[in-house]
Amino acid sequence: MTGPAPSPGESLELDVIGMTCGACVRRVEKALAKVEGVSEATVNLVTNRATIQHDGRTDAVALAGAIRAAGYEVPVVEPPPLPQSTSSEAEAGPARSALEQAEDSERSRARRDLVVAAVLTAPLLVVAMSHGALAGLDGPEGRWLQFALATPVVFGPGRRFFRLAWQAARHGASDMNTLVALGTGAAWGYSAVALGFPALFPHGTHGALPHLYFEAAAAVVAFVLLGKWIEVGARGHLSDAVRGLVALQPKWAHRIRSEDGREAEEDVPVERLKSGERIRIRPGERMPTDGRVIEGSTTVDESTLTGESMPVDKHVGDSISGGTLNQVGSVVVEVTQIGSESALGRVVAAVEAAQGSRAPIARLADRVSGIFVPVVLGLAVLTFLGWMVAGADVALALERMVSVLVIACPCALGLATPAAIAVGTGRAAQLGVLFKGGGALEAASRVDTVFLDKTGTLTAGHPIVTDVVPGAGVDDTELLRLVASVEAASEHPLGRALIADATQRGIPLSTVEGFQASLGRGVEGIVGGQRVKVGTAAWLGI
Repeated sequence: MTGPAPSPGESLELDVIGMTCGACVRRVEKALAKVEGVSEATVNLVTNRATIQHDGRTDAVALAGAIRAAGYEVPVVEPPPLPQSTSSEAEAGPARSALEQAEDSERSRARRDLVVAAVLTAPLLVVAMSHGALAGLDGPEGRWLQFALATPVVFGPGRRFFRLAWQAARHGASDMNTLVALGTGAAWGYSAVALGFPALFPHGTHGALPHLYFEAAAAVVAFVLLGKWIEVGARGHLSDAVRGLVALQPKWAHRIRSEDGREAEEDVPVERLKSGERIRIRPGERMPTDGRVIEGSTTVDESTLTGESMPVDKHVGDSISGGTLNQVGSVVVEVTQIGSESALGRVVAAVEAAQGSRAPIARLADRVSGIFVPVVLGLAVLTFLGWMVAGADVALALERMVSVLVIACPCALGLATPAAIAVGTGRAAQLGVLFKGGGALEAASRVDTVFLDKTGTLTAGHPIVTDVVPGAGVDDTELLRLVASVEAASEHPLGRALIADATQRGIPLSTVEGFQASLGRGVEGIVGGQRVKVGTAAWLGI
């Protein structure tokens, strides 16, 4: 479970394991909607998460039970002991760990199944399509070899489709696994009977023997597994944006405590911090929580949250956001907001909500995929009956029916839209753009004009030198050499821009002595016996 325990006016999020297509989503949503107190339930196939709106009387155990009764698993339903931490390992607790383990296991299984299916299907296709070109494989030996190659594929890697189809059937439902299981099962079953009892099919199409469809059954399994492997791999990358944001928060903090009238520092997990406590942030460290500077001064890189490339000066009384990078000074910060209440926590929650939201077009896809499987099953039966009525033999009618089943797979209908939303919002978050939901992302396709409220920010994302304007009688190369030499001892973004420009021009830097930095004003040092000051106009007195 990734959210807190149910309470009035709040929504509850549950991780769901075992969903494979849009039909699974609808089955879970229907099961949750039947639980007393649930006003709305939405399930996202890409994030494997169910969001339940409730009236405050909803029991999380009952919700998990409804999901399990529908044939799926919920990692855990107990609320985590430390609810204030960000949606990372600390807040998600065992549930997030269980879901990640399930995802890792699914990726490994998808890769293994695909490799096995591909290794066996490739020679099977060669044998089946050789039509006598391979000596000794056009007779009974070749037919039994097809059986030997196809059977491990259909009932090895392909067994998952039969298991999931049966699981759905037990609950009076059908999904894409139903189509794959029926199609491959019918193709393999027909071929096995035709191989063992060819006399039952007097009108064979393979000389005097009936045609076999082992290669069709194995190829369908292999191609569906290929799609599953691609899908699982894509899912693994969809949460990278959220994980990248969560990774901005350090897992440990330097907490300051008073002991016997003396102050001492201790390293504690971030989730143990409380509002009002003091922590020390050293240069180069990220802020573990939101807070207020109570001692010291520094500059902070807030680009990860605000997109601003220039660092911001922070003095006593200024607020600092969690996840931002402390650059030059050591400061003592009073903790104000923790975990999901912090600015970083709210950003993470916004990205997760956007990835799990449903765009208007997704509702249409859900309605279509909801009736797709039953319609395909009906068409397959009608196809078989139609060919039989038209006078075709059972083999031909069965072949046509199997063709309808194996080519109709509604996976893309239920997966394409949520995947596009998750990828789009995730990538946008990496670039510093946050979408409120899938609807906003869909509406962006109709945008024809963009207004920007700041000038000069659409650049490389970091300062660069555009011009060097020396004073009268000053050589621009010498000027750049002096200022870049001093800035070589600084970590300021403007200093790095000067150094980069000097390096690009091939200007060698000199050793600086007596380097000093004045926070928010500039730096100075001695280069070749000359005192060089680089900073603001006010500090330079000009």
